[in-house]
Amino acid sequence: MDGSIVCGVDGSDESRDALRVAAQLSGQLGVPLVVAHVTQAEAAAPAVGAHPVTPPPARREPQAGQVLLEQVAAEVGLYDADLRSLHGLPAERLAELADEETAAFVVVGSRGRGAFKAAFLGSVSRDLIGVASCPVLVVPPGAISAHG
Repeated sequence: MDGSIVCGVDGSDESRDALRVAAQLSGQLGVPLVVAHVTQAEAAAPAVGAHPVTPPPARREPQAGQVLLEQVAAEVGLYDADLRSLHGLPAERLAELADEETAAFVVVGSRGRGAFKAAFLGSVSRDLIGVASCPVLVVPPGAISAHG
């Protein structure tokens, strides 16, 4: 198999489960693993009649993202994965990274909020499926404990 596996993490238990699955698949398939954390871009409230404004990322955001990546990778026992701290809209940035890496697929966790809440609140996994140009593996809550 060519390319790599890209795994998005946010520090949640669900993303840790997704990372465990991605690490296992990376080893079994013999492809590199790229682990990414995307610091969410926040739109500032516009003045009446103005367009939304996205403020520039704070200097501490990439550092905080890198610290999170290193912590999660260490917890899962990954010491050879490529860690990437990114800024922007999570689904879009993960899809862009997957394209840059010529990823075989992207792995993300699911919060399991249900269809109604996901539709109302938004979902990185759902949005990623819509924008990614490669397959997306969504690891459901409890998949690790159910399958070892």
